[in-house]
Amino acid sequence: MPKGLWERVAARCAGVGRRWRARILLLVAGCFSALPIACAPAAAKPTAGVVRQLDHILIASSDAKELFFLLSETFQFPVAWPMTDYGNFASGGVAVGNVNLEIVKDTGRAGAAGRVKSRWAGFALEPEPLRTSVPELDARGIRHGTPAPFKSGLFTTRWTTVGLPEVSGDASEVFLCEFAEDVAPRRRLLREQLQARGGGPLAVQSVREIVCGAREVTGMRSRWAKLLNPIPASGPGFWSIGAGPGIRVIEAESEGIQGLVIQVKSLEPARRYLQERGLLEGGQTNSITLGGPLLEGLGIRLVE
Repeated sequence: MPKGLWERVAARCAGVGRRWRARILLLVAGCFSALPIACAPAAAKPTAGVVRQLDHILIASSDAKELFFLLSETFQFPVAWPMTDYGNFASGGVAVGNVNLEIVKDTGRAGAAGRVKSRWAGFALEPEPLRTSVPELDARGIRHGTPAPFKSGLFTTRWTTVGLPEVSGDASEVFLCEFAEDVAPRRRLLREQLQARGGGPLAVQSVREIVCGAREVTGMRSRWAKLLNPIPASGPGFWSIGAGPGIRVIEAESEGIQGLVIQVKSLEPARRYLQERGLLEGGQTNSITLGGPLLEGLGIRLVE
């Protein structure tokens, strides 16, 4: 209580008995001591997250089996799941340290394109539980698709996806993907398998980042920031997300995935290995670009 006000209250109480004076002073003091609590601003509500990390990246190929063999046998990436026909699509996965590459059969424009056999089809983000992340998308005003479960048999849901059109590209889709099983132990096992192989003949350690293009880069970066909040950008248009690859958004003529940056232990052994097999598209002193009929145009670069 302010000093002057306390003195005025005490003066008013001077004419009453000692017992009542004590009661009045205690009552007034109690009221004012509660004021700071009642008037204090409410604590800011923590922002709930939507995304935990990047889970897997899709490559659509007219020669999906051949590409799967190249990655799993020639490059010796551990098999996350074998090439499997699910009826309406065929898919196989390989692990590249901290993320999986999913190879899907491309029955669309890639086959008609003739020379270009493979293209980026999109990538999946591991969400916080969908029961909280979908309402959070609504709260942020982010448009999204309806949760779509993929079932094995009549009752068992294997995974559920939610499309994110605001950050998707012309021919590549970004979406949330929640698996029914805990993915962390399997990720750890696959990472240990790659490490036991010394990263394979390319000495791969992990995927550093996925590069996404945007015609209107300022708006796209703003939409990514809105989706990834509270994860801060660690550079212009770049977010480091959990234990997976980072996401970099750059200006480009077409929207969608522009390439992948993979970290290796040493460039020179990798350069020799690729050159001997006709899989070297080009490179500079500090990077190598993978090539060959199945990888041409994907923009996969190796860096130390």
